[in-house]
Amino acid sequence: MKELRFENVSVRFGSRRHAVTAVDGVDLVVPAGGVVGLVGESGCGKSTLARAAVGLVPLTGGRILLDGNPVPTRGRRPLQMVFQDPYSSLDPRMSIGDTIAEAVADKGNRRAEVTSLLELVDLPAEQASRYPAELSGGQRQRVAIARALAARPEVLVADEITSALDVSIQGTVLNLVRELHQRLNLTILFISHDLALVRYVSDAVAVMYQGRIVEHGPVDDVLDAPQDPYTRELISAEGRSR
Repeated sequence: MKELRFENVSVRFGSRRHAVTAVDGVDLVVPAGGVVGLVGESGCGKSTLARAAVGLVPLTGGRILLDGNPVPTRGRRPLQMVFQDPYSSLDPRMSIGDTIAEAVADKGNRRAEVTSLLELVDLPAEQASRYPAELSGGQRQRVAIARALAARPEVLVADEITSALDVSIQGTVLNLVRELHQRLNLTILFISHDLALVRYVSDAVAVMYQGRIVEHGPVDDVLDAPQDPYTRELISAEGRSR
């Protein structure tokens, strides 16, 4: 397990005159072995920050560090991401086993590793021969988690991983995340717009608004006694929607 640190990270899209700032000078630490929730309304920059962490979006400024060193851009990727939509994140032409095997770090022992990873996410080994279209949304998301773990990451970035799932199966995926965190000592950045989910999974929470972190601290402190007006509005809005 390693610490993930964002130092003055900025991401902008477009040309100079028409540039849009998606992430604006973010400083954030995800402690080694900890789970930090990142919350905020849609479009606030959460997913852009996540994609920047795993190298899918270039930085305009700042640094992203893993235990004080720049995140490697070549070879084994110590950060892996689980995406929001399990329906589009898996290749429909590849079997579940091949999808996971493609990411396995130990190339000489792929079959056994695939079986082990399926068991780790509570799926039977027989699922390896199936295709994404044959699985439920919850099963597909478990496969996506297994694929991310196949690379033996130090940090897992989970981006709205339950938002596309039925409420009835969201809990099982969240329980799996908690179990994997404890068993594998993973460092996790858990992104969600749902404050209740973040409270359930996370040790600390950071609140993002218009590309900036406006509040950060232990999850119960922030959600029970918010200091920033936007955090208070976010909590109030969620209360009205329930």
